Amino acid sequence: MYKISIFNKGVETVINYPSADTSMPKILNQKLNKKRGQAGSLSFSILTNNAGYNLVTRIATLITVIDVRDNKEVFSGRIYSIKSSMDNSGLFKKEIVCEGEMNYLHDTVVHSIIYEDKTPLDMITTFLNAHNSSVEEYKKIYVGNINVDDWLFFTANLETTLDAIIKYVYNEELGYLQLRKVNGIKYLDYIKTTTDKIVNIELTKNMMDLIENDDKDFGTRIVPVGANNLTIENVNAGLNYLEDTRAVSEFGIIYKTVEFKDIETDIELKSQCLSQLSSYTTVKKSLEVGALDLATLANTSADMIDENTSVHMINSVMGVDETWKVVEYDVDLTEAWQPKLTLSNKAITLSGTLNSLLGGMVRNDGDYNGVQVGDSFGLRIKSDLVKILLNAKEGISISNNEKKVFYVNTEGNLIANNIVANDMKANRGVFNDIVTNNMIAKLMKTSSTTNYMILYDQYIEFYHQSQLRMSVGFDGVNNLPAIKLYGENGVEVAGTISAGSHMSSLGGNWTIENDSSLSVYGTTNLATKQELNELWINCMNTFVIK
Repeated sequence: MYKISIFNKGVETVINYPSADTSMPKILNQKLNKKRGQAGSLSFSILTNNAGYNLVTRIATLITVIDVRDNKEVFSGRIYSIKSSMDNSGLFKKEIVCEGEMNYLHDTVVHSIIYEDKTPLDMITTFLNAHNSSVEEYKKIYVGNINVDDWLFFTANLETTLDAIIKYVYNEELGYLQLRKVNGIKYLDYIKTTTDKIVNIELTKNMMDLIENDDKDFGTRIVPVGANNLTIENVNAGLNYLEDTRAVSEFGIIYKTVEFKDIETDIELKSQCLSQLSSYTTVKKSLEVGALDLATLANTSADMIDENTSVHMINSVMGVDETWKVVEYDVDLTEAWQPKLTLSNKAITLSGTLNSLLGGMVRNDGDYNGVQVGDSFGLRIKSDLVKILLNAKEGISISNNEKKVFYVNTEGNLIANNIVANDMKANRGVFNDIVTNNMIAKLMKTSSTTNYMILYDQYIEFYHQSQLRMSVGFDGVNNLPAIKLYGENGVEVAGTISAGSHMSSLGGNWTIENDSSLSVYGTTNLATKQELNELWINCMNTFVIK
């Protein structure tokens, strides 16, 4: 039923053709796995007698699977891995794994850029345009139908284009991602709802086996929490929750908190939670179904089950009578009439063949309200025009309307505008144009040059060319006011003027040390002992002469 071809630089080689003619090419173990919203995979084994055995090259060789009944393309992509082997009988074979076309978006990376207040349409357009400008024609994927409404705030960090779309744009509660092909042109859709074909699978008719799984993570009274722990009491009759009466009647009262960290008003918080209420109050179930796809007996593939099908399940014994979406389709192409299906009644989480996105990475919907964590910028908080940034390269900064108003770098240097500080303590620093009221300082340096003053709690030191020359204030010994003059080395005291014990009037005994080289200008009664002796000798000599 399926023709499988490989392509090398546009040259087609058929490696499998559905025919009873043994001369037609065949491959073994043809397994197709397709997941809704993901790239899908194809695996098979190829032997040496196949014309394509030596023509398969990882990544470079393209592959298609065509339903020959109506030439519908079932799978298209490229060879992802090749494992060559020989068994003990001398049989050589290659085991091939192929990935779907959506994974072409793994061949490019997005720029490390901050995006704010963007929509899914904005970002998918930006990402796909950048991707298409960098790749070959066959890898190009264009913007399709985008009707999901969302507010996006994130910093891309050189992820692959597909990883960036999944990580920053896709929200499983809001819509579905799908690759669509029209006349050979690939389109990426992100849509609120899908228009699935409906297929009936019923016990005793075409249902072979069924396993039902439940997820207990749900609630019947949902407590929405917005930015800064915002709740809805003020707009919801004093209640902080929204109730699904149908769910309460079936399961009883079960509270569940749901975060909407990007929402800052209680009215919007209530509205958003109401619009998504059923997704939180519906028990998430999945069904693993073995079915007979009777459409394989028809002359067309139109009604066949695939990953874009919804299935109406009817099993009266297990109490199942619902329509659920196929989220995974797994089939042996040589037995296409009995696929294994995984069905779900809730949104799907993209994983698996999308290179297993790292679960520990921060999502845009994990930290709303302008709070983000990223490898390239550290921690960033944004509210209106104000941004706070913290990282190991730049330190801490606060910007208001792009003006940096506060900054502490990684060396501890502080730059700030209009500081108001209560009980501030500073060990050292440079201060310009300071106006203070009732400032108390134990130690302050007045200049960063070689000529400066240092203000202590009880005295001031004066420095010239970085050498101490004079101090004024209480001497620190007798706690009496004094002026001290220092010698060339800035250590030894060369002269002292002190008020003595008459501190209050400063009228006591003032002394000048010998050899102080002190010059006194104006009227004064200060004299050194040496000067008095010289004056007495001069007087006596004058008297003797006369």
